[in-house]
Amino acid sequence: MTGAIDPIAEPNIALLRLLVAALLGGLIGVERERAEQERGGRHFAGVRTFPMFALLGATLVLAAGEVGALVAAGFLGISALVIASYLRSSRDGDVGATTEVAALLTYSAGVLAGAGALLVAGAIGIGVAVLLAGKQRLEAFPRALTREELGAALTLAVIAAIILPVLPDARYGPWGVWNPRTLWLMVVLVCGLSFAAFVAMRIWGTARGLYLSGLLGGLVSSTATTVSFATRSRETPADAAPLAAGAGLASLVMLVRVAILTGVANAPLLVPLAPFLGLSLAGGGVALLVLMRRNQAPGVAGPQVANPFRLTAAIKFAAAYAVVLLAVEAAGRYLGAWGVVAAAMLAGFTDVDAITLSLATGGGAGLSPAAVAGTIAAAALSNTAAKAAYGAWLGAPVFRRRLIAVLGAAFLAGGAALAVILRP
Repeated sequence: MTGAIDPIAEPNIALLRLLVAALLGGLIGVERERAEQERGGRHFAGVRTFPMFALLGATLVLAAGEVGALVAAGFLGISALVIASYLRSSRDGDVGATTEVAALLTYSAGVLAGAGALLVAGAIGIGVAVLLAGKQRLEAFPRALTREELGAALTLAVIAAIILPVLPDARYGPWGVWNPRTLWLMVVLVCGLSFAAFVAMRIWGTARGLYLSGLLGGLVSSTATTVSFATRSRETPADAAPLAAGAGLASLVMLVRVAILTGVANAPLLVPLAPFLGLSLAGGGVALLVLMRRNQAPGVAGPQVANPFRLTAAIKFAAAYAVVLLAVEAAGRYLGAWGVVAAAMLAGFTDVDAITLSLATGGGAGLSPAAVAGTIAAAALSNTAAKAAYGAWLGAPVFRRRLIAVLGAAFLAGGAALAVILRP
C-alpha cells in the first residue's frame, strides 16, 4: 500500500495519522459504551479499548512501513480476543457479534489511517459508527420496504454487482477516451446515491437524511449527487427544498475535496488557490444556511417515494459524461497553449478530481503557480455551473431556484477570487 513514511523523519505526518486513527476508534468506542450501558450488560470493549484497537493498527503500519506480516499478526491477535469474547457472550445467551465485528473494522480503519488512506479510513470509521447508532431504525427499515422498493434494491444490485464487473475495462472510440466500465460506473454511482438518499430519508427523516446523503455524496461525486437529487425532486416536489440543500452541501464538500487533493499533491499550490476556495465556500455556505433555515424541520418525514431511483436519468448522465470526455481530449490536442485551460473547464462538467491531481502534479508544465491555481479554480467554477445546469434541466422548479441560489453565490464569490488570482 502506498503512503509509507519514516515516523522519525516525518513525525508530523505520523502523528496526524495516529490522531485520525484514535479519533475514529474513539467515535466507535463512545457509541459502544453508550449502547452497552443502556443494555446494562458487560461489554467486550468500550470508549478506551476501541481507540487502542485503531492505534494498534496504525502503529504497526508505521513501525513496519507496510501492510505486511506485522499487521497481519496484529489482526490475528485482535481476532483471538474477538473469538474469546463471542464464545463467552454466547454462553451467556447473547448470540450477537456486532461489537466483536466492530472491533475488527476499527483495527482495519486504524491500519488504513496508518498507511495514509485517511479518507478511506474515515469513511469506514464513520460508517461503522452510523450503522451501530442506527440499529433500531436500520432493523425496522427492511420490514417497511414495499415490493417495488425491494425490486429497486435488487435492480441496483444487478447493475452494480453483475453488469459492472463483466464490462470490458479497456479503451474504445476516438483516441481511446471511452472505457465501458468507467461509463457504466457513472450509472451505478447516480443510482446508488439516489438509493442511499432514499434509505436515509426513511431512517432519519426527509431533511436530516438528505443532508447526510449530500455530505457523503459530495465525498464521492457532487455532480452525480446533484443529478440524483434533481431527478428525485421531480418525483417528490414537496421534498425539493431539502433535496436542493443536500445537493448544495455536496458542492461545498467538492471544494473541500479540491483543497485536500491539492494539499496532498502539491502543498505550495494551496497558497494561490486558498482565496478562491475560501470565498467560494463562504459564499455558498452563507446561501446554504439561509436555505436550510427555510426548510422543514429535520426529522419530519416527507411523502413516500414511489421509486428509489430512475435508471433512465442515470444513463443520460453517463452519455453526457462520454461526450465531455471526447471534448476534453479534443481540446487538449487541438487548442495549443489554451488546451490545458479548455480541457480543465470541459473536465469540470463531470468531475474535478482528475484535472486537479493532473495539474497539481505537473500537468500544467510551463504555467506559473498562479496560472495552475487559476486553471484548477476555472475547473471548479465550470463544475459549479454544470451542476446548476443539471439541476435546472432535471429538477423541479423549487429545487432549481434554491440550488441555483447556492451555486450562484459560490460561483460569484469564487469568480471574484479567480479574477484576483489571474490579475497581472
